[in-house]
Amino acid sequence: MDSQEREKFWNTLCSLKGTDIQKDCEALRASIQYPKFLYRYRPVTTNSLNALRTNKLYFSKANYYDDPFDTFLHINIAAIMEEYRQNFKTPERTQEVIDGTKALLSGIIPEEKLEQLTVKSVQDRLAQGVLPDFQSYLLDIRNEVRKNIWSVCFSENGLNETLWLKYADQYRGFVQFYDMEDESTFLCGKHEKCKECGIRYGTPIYPICYSDTPYDATNFAEYIMMQKLTESVGKTIPPEWLEKMRPIAWEAERVTLVKKKCHEYDQEWRMIANAQMNAPVMVEMIPYGVVLGLRMNRVEEDLVIAMAKEAGVKKIYKSFIDENNELNAYPV
Repeated sequence: MDSQEREKFWNTLCSLKGTDIQKDCEALRASIQYPKFLYRYRPVTTNSLNALRTNKLYFSKANYYDDPFDTFLHINIAAIMEEYRQNFKTPERTQEVIDGTKALLSGIIPEEKLEQLTVKSVQDRLAQGVLPDFQSYLLDIRNEVRKNIWSVCFSENGLNETLWLKYADQYRGFVQFYDMEDESTFLCGKHEKCKECGIRYGTPIYPICYSDTPYDATNFAEYIMMQKLTESVGKTIPPEWLEKMRPIAWEAERVTLVKKKCHEYDQEWRMIANAQMNAPVMVEMIPYGVVLGLRMNRVEEDLVIAMAKEAGVKKIYKSFIDENNELNAYPV
């Protein structure tokens, strides 16, 4: 997909309301031009060789990626701080927050401690500097947002010189690629163990959009804050708190599918896990082929070829520089 097609996809994604997920999915699929193959650049390591041999694709989170600006988002700290202040602007509003907090923490914190939460005690505590502490927490919430989504990265170009340098150990690695039109290569869901796996909820693949404008993830950040709070206390969010939040349908996708314009050369696509799971998170897919790097030595080539054949890979290629001084590949 070129930049205009990716922008069309992004605009479609941002227009989805989440009121009819099936129709949203249909609109999203209609905006995507899927390539025949997707490519994954790999160094030669024990982990990458074992993953190739066993047909495993491991998911990661954005906070582990090499790009610290991955998930190009903006969180309006000032707006959240103002909302926080508004919650305590009047004694009546402060009491509402106290009542919700007591309901959330009842049975977790001793009742005598909860009884100490009064309008006066909260306002006194605010006067002593709770706001700066809260602001410090907010500054780290971007990392929490980035930790929330499992994904696997691909490119639609298997002969991208920059990606060979960056992700395939400066041409000493390899590329494994997948036929996106062959459903038989996707092995998940075909075993008894799959019934209890979060992968059964889906692993859609989307193109990355490149932009000079970050996505406003303030709404999603507030949701993550609520989620972290309820996880820590082991209770659900009080309904009256949820009512004040805007819908977050498709927010996770919007947050993870936008990157800075300077990374446009990646021609990236991402597979996203639709469920929250504990690591390691993986899918099983048989690569259609493997491309060996220009600078691989014979031992490394033999290792990759052996692992690929054991995995059932059909095609092996060796990269080379052709007569036009372009990176190319021939079948081995």
